[in-house]
Amino acid sequence: MRIYLLNLKRIKRNILLGALLLFTAGLFMVMLQQNNIAANVKPQPYEIYKVQTDKPVVALTFDISWGTKVPGPVLDILKEKDVKSTFFLSGPWVTKYPEIPKRIAAESHEIASHGNEHVNYSEHDPQWIKNDIMTAHKSIKAVTGTEPNLIRTPNGDWNDMVRQTIDDLGYKSIKWSTDSLDWQKDKSVDQITGRVLEKAHPGAIILMHASDTCDRTPAALPAVIDGLREKGYSLVTVSELLKLGPGVVD
Repeated sequence: MRIYLLNLKRIKRNILLGALLLFTAGLFMVMLQQNNIAANVKPQPYEIYKVQTDKPVVALTFDISWGTKVPGPVLDILKEKDVKSTFFLSGPWVTKYPEIPKRIAAESHEIASHGNEHVNYSEHDPQWIKNDIMTAHKSIKAVTGTEPNLIRTPNGDWNDMVRQTIDDLGYKSIKWSTDSLDWQKDKSVDQITGRVLEKAHPGAIILMHASDTCDRTPAALPAVIDGLREKGYSLVTVSELLKLGPGVVD
């Protein structure tokens, strides 16, 4: 009887030990599966609107979609002030006025995309957006020899679908944290300059325009550059800014 009871205890102990081992193994497999899933989940794409850094560095950026009167003076000022900026160029403009984007590239400014048709991407499907971006991509490359990987969507328009489509093409979507408002017709040169100097901060991406519709930009630009430097800021391209820290997303 005693031997029987001892064997019974051993059997119960072995059953409990086996159950514990099975539970532990199952828990380990669940955790491993969750880790694999987490590792394979693609991060949600976002727009970068500034860079997280304590260094007094900002990126001066320009959108161009129309005209030939403003880009030249803007480039003259940047050359005189020894500033390298990022230009977001629309495909049709690049094709229509190739000498200007060629100059932008030759003077070592960063070439980025502003899409092809200047319309809200959120009103179109992913395939249309891909076609628009790649049409601009091919035009920019054909004229400047540069393949852009940064884009600022027309009108700054976006939604989750637009973000994902841009990310699928290997582009980074760039917004801004400081808007000069040089595109608003009621803003004076002093107001444009004052707004940039007031809103500037370490890691800022500053939005300006070099289209003919923004005819006060050349008059404001020298004071913007000088004022930023007086505040201790260095001016770089967006890609250079992104090397200083993580992009802050929205």
